[in-house]
Amino acid sequence: MDLRHLRYFVAVAEELSFTRAAERLRIAQPPLSQQIRQLEEELGVALLFRTRRHVELTESGRIYLKHARQILRSVETAAVDAQRAQRGEIGELAVGFFEHTSYTILPPILRAYRETYPEVNVQLRWFPVVAQVDALLRGDVDVSFIRPVFGSAEISREILLSEPFVLAVQANHPFAREETIPLKACADENIIAYSQKSAPDFHAMITGMCAAAGFAPRIATEVAQVYTALGLVSSGAGIAFVPASVRRVQVEQVVYRPLVDAVPAVQVLLAWIDQQPSSLMTAFIETAQTVVEGINQQYPYHVT
Repeated sequence: MDLRHLRYFVAVAEELSFTRAAERLRIAQPPLSQQIRQLEEELGVALLFRTRRHVELTESGRIYLKHARQILRSVETAAVDAQRAQRGEIGELAVGFFEHTSYTILPPILRAYRETYPEVNVQLRWFPVVAQVDALLRGDVDVSFIRPVFGSAEISREILLSEPFVLAVQANHPFAREETIPLKACADENIIAYSQKSAPDFHAMITGMCAAAGFAPRIATEVAQVYTALGLVSSGAGIAFVPASVRRVQVEQVVYRPLVDAVPAVQVLLAWIDQQPSSLMTAFIETAQTVVEGINQQYPYHVT
């Protein structure tokens, strides 16, 4: 038995005429009659009661018609869903993220993606920056926002965002009255820094750029997260270097100022294990790139 038998039987059952069913199927009537007989022989039941002028369904035929229609609808649905899956329109996608993406670029990316692909089930999974690569290798996520903290030959990646640090200062700080801040002006300031254990890339970049400006940062305290640093800036505990995209976040009593000096770029990447990303991943990556491009135009970075 194959799907052709089912289609032929459904056509005859709906038309109650071999002649009309053959016309509908665009085949000759004798092969159609032969296929129906083969189906009945295979099933071991009579599906149709035939006379020279009349065709009607037997009780077995009525029951079989119901199931045949369901099977054909399922096959059609499966084909459509397979095509939609190939286009990245349906399925499940587990997305890993870390803290500062959750209030900068992740929300607009998710909004845009869900508007375009509303039937994709997006599962969000948070991991600290230093754990993102391991989450990918374990298969906990399909695609993940990462920073270049640890690498792996198994991971494919694409740079999504490359941005400088800007300075976050309390609104009544003298720096808040300036349009731009030279890095060396921060030499005598209390700096809220990032711990080497939790944010090794930020720790190394900030230490290095301060050294290039001729001073060692005067550390007021070390934190693990950017948002924690902003809270402490708001309290007057010190100033903080934060990725430029964080300027989209409005924190009470905190203002952002570009740095005059060239500073190392903070990178956010999208990463996945497969060498060739799936259609779901490709659609998510392309959506993310489009959204971030729009953000860059709205909040152009000051890089000298």
